[in-house]
Formats: sequence, C-alpha cells, structure tokens
Amino acid sequence: MKTGRRVLITGAGGFVGGALARGFAELGWDVIGVDRSFDTAPDDACIRQISCTLTDEVPDELRAVGDIDVIVHGAWVTTDPETLGISEDEYRDLNLNPLVGAIALARSTAANAFVFLSSSGVFRAGDAADGRGLTDTDEPTGTSPYGKVKLEAERTVLRDFTDGKTAGHVVRLGYLFGPHEVARDTRRGVSLVGRWIASAREGRALEVRVDDPLREWTFAPDLAGALALLVENSPP
Repeated sequence: MKTGRRVLITGAGGFVGGALARGFAELGWDVIGVDRSFDTAPDDACIRQISCTLTDEVPDELRAVGDIDVIVHGAWVTTDPETLGISEDEYRDLNLNPLVGAIALARSTAANAFVFLSSSGVFRAGDAADGRGLTDTDEPTGTSPYGKVKLEAERTVLRDFTDGKTAGHVVRLGYLFGPHEVARDTRRGVSLVGRWIASAREGRALEVRVDDPLREWTFAPDLAGALALLVENSPP
C-alpha cells in the first residue's frame, strides 16, 4: 500500500542502506537510494537509485528529486584508515564531508526529519557504569578513528537541527546481521553471524571466542519499520 511518503537513503548501495531501501519500499514509501555505486539493480519499483558523491554542494542529480519527507544518512566508511592507507584526518573528511552534503540536502528539500545512523562504536569497553551493559545514559569515550568521527557526526547533527524545521535524530546501531551482507571496500568486515553462516554453508566449525562480550543483535530488515515509527511518532 502506497503511503505517499518519500525517503532518501544515503549509502543505499551497501548492506545497511540497501536493507533500509528494501524495507521502506515494503512499507509503501517511495525510496530514493543514493550512493557512489550500486552492486545490484533495485528489486522493487518503488526504489530509485542515484549514483553520485555527496559533498557540501548538493549535486544537480539530487536537486532535481523534489520534496523529501525523511533523509536517512547511512553512508559511512567503516574500514579503518590504516587498512585504507590514509591518515586519520583524511578518514575524518571522507566521512564528514558526505554528512555535510546530506544536511545541506535536508535544508534544500525542507525534509521533515533527518536520521543519522551512528553506532555503539562511539563507546569503549569501560564506558558502562558498574559493569552493567551500555546504555545511552553512559558518556561515550571511544578513541578509535571510527568512534571519534561518529561521535563528532552525532554532535553535528544534534547541533544543526535545533530550529524545529527539520527534526534531527541520532540512532546508535549495535551489531547488525541479515541477508545480502557482503564485504565492500568501505565495509570490509562482515558480521559475526555472517561469518558463522558462511562457515556452516562450507561445512566448517563455527568459531566462538570464549571472551566475547554479550551482544544485542539487530536484524537489518527490521530497521526500516523502526525508523518509520521514530520519525512519525517522535519520542520526547
């Protein structure tokens, strides 16, 4: 059932963004997926793919899309800078420049809501108080290049959407798994569940570290429904 609502998803060529595009399409939304490249063609007529690079200047391809109800910014390079052979400053620019472009797009389209997909990676192991599990009441002090830049991006979003015209949301995702998960240059590792599935299919033993922490897993196809509820029924 069509809802008449439009969502634009950055990073839609990747695992998480692709799951969101399919999920929103199944909910009846018109979906515009944006990424530098796409591995496959859209599998739903409600999904339109646009290949471009987000910068602080909104690309012409995106200026022509018209009104957008919700922008979900999921584009991110998770592969660490050392592996990529770049400096931490270059890594920072590689991730924050597209965020600036997505925020500019939200302004130009007068979007009702902007959702930034952050990560529990902004925390370090010792951030949980009294040895209990991490919650958003704990202050994140992650020092990895990934964690530091994610946290800077969170603060940018919360600072830039305070005028009431566009609702700004930061959603910290934990461990994700689901179908269509493949490694890309921007996300070279796959989830532990993904590795277990690959091992099972190849008849290999499932490797489980005895010192692994407890984890809360998120099934990627569930994300679109959760975000739709968030932007339509904003919590206090």
